[in-house]
Amino acid sequence: MIKELKNPLTDNYKNLKKEIFSEGIPWYYYEKTVSEFEAQDIPFFSHMLLRRPLEEIDGMPAPLISIPTSKYFEKCYFILKEILDFNNINFNVVYRMNLNLTLNNSIKESMPHTDLNLPHKVLIIYLNKFKNGKTIVLDENNKKFYSKPKEDGVIIFDGKLLHYHQTPELHEKRLVMVANFQ
Repeated sequence: MIKELKNPLTDNYKNLKKEIFSEGIPWYYYEKTVSEFEAQDIPFFSHMLLRRPLEEIDGMPAPLISIPTSKYFEKCYFILKEILDFNNINFNVVYRMNLNLTLNNSIKESMPHTDLNLPHKVLIIYLNKFKNGKTIVLDENNKKFYSKPKEDGVIIFDGKLLHYHQTPELHEKRLVMVANFQ
């Protein structure tokens, strides 16, 4: 269900992490993980790298075009490619990429969701160390599968499955890079 990948920990990856943890990267606040749900959800900060394709514009089907939105996109894309190549995983298209930062909150889990309404894989890179903040994936029978987050760990799973995550402990942060691709 959740497959762990190997991270080659290249110099490119290490340099990118230094940039991401610098004071220069802008973060944008979102009130909830899944905007279309009314239920309480955890807030988070995001740095969008590649905007997800729009499914429709003014009620009409839209072409599936993803647009880079960050000067960090190319570096993050290259890291994604390095990791997928190292694990012998081929891909045709990247639909969406984000850096997500979650802090401790009274709400301890995000809402179960899928990232896109089209076939895709989800890859998550845990960019820092934290005690909690697991990713949980639900199979077709709602059986839960947990990832144990570890710094520089990489997981992958089928994007058609509902998933969500837990918040980190007090005084910690959960910083991940998320990529949706096919």
